[in-house]
Amino acid sequence: MNRLSYLILVLFIFSGCNEPDARKIVDKSIAFYNMDKLTNATLEFKFRAASFKVMQNGGQFKYERFFSDSTGNVHDVLRNEGFKRIVDGKELKLDQKESDKYRQSLNAVVYFLYLPLKLNDASVVKKYMGESQIKGKTFHKIEISFEKSKEAGDHSDVFYYWFDTEDYSMDHFAYSSGGNRFREVLRTQKAGGVIFQDYVNYQMPLDDSVTTVDKYDSLYEAGRLRVLSQIELKDIILK
Repeated sequence: MNRLSYLILVLFIFSGCNEPDARKIVDKSIAFYNMDKLTNATLEFKFRAASFKVMQNGGQFKYERFFSDSTGNVHDVLRNEGFKRIVDGKELKLDQKESDKYRQSLNAVVYFLYLPLKLNDASVVKKYMGESQIKGKTFHKIEISFEKSKEAGDHSDVFYYWFDTEDYSMDHFAYSSGGNRFREVLRTQKAGGVIFQDYVNYQMPLDDSVTTVDKYDSLYEAGRLRVLSQIELKDIILK
């Protein structure tokens, strides 16, 4: 090996060693929010017109959602074994399309609430994407994809998360599942020692429908994203 090749190899090795580790960043963020407390616990909260009860214990989980609509009093239940919908005390017979729709909507609420803890699920693949500047702050940008598995759901989904380089708070994230979205923290609240976040939910610019979500930090910085909604949790109780 000549001297030039040796120097290039050394520089490559050292540049790899200096790159932050995505797993460690996520671990530090989980510690910031004290989310390890959710691993074996029951969480109750309200979101929009529904009440939720979420239980996780030793790999077993049970997600419940309660609300009323024109069909009656609805009780959705998602367990390891599957999903069912109960209306006025009677279980409905659902086709696969209906079951998937209701299951995914319930699972999505819980998934986003349990971030960044969910980023350590077994099916998650983490990739460090470098640093990003948003509104004068520096963030670690991490890409999240999923291995193909029954638990992972749509393994084609790709998410991007921005973690503060100082305290490792997860201040922004973007995703394409159900439409391109970008979220920023609106406020935080604490329950049972765990920090939970409410968000402002942004959608794509009117003049740019094809930009991938990995570029949404730049679009947000430029003020081109449009406010779609606010994601606000109420009456959080951790048991």
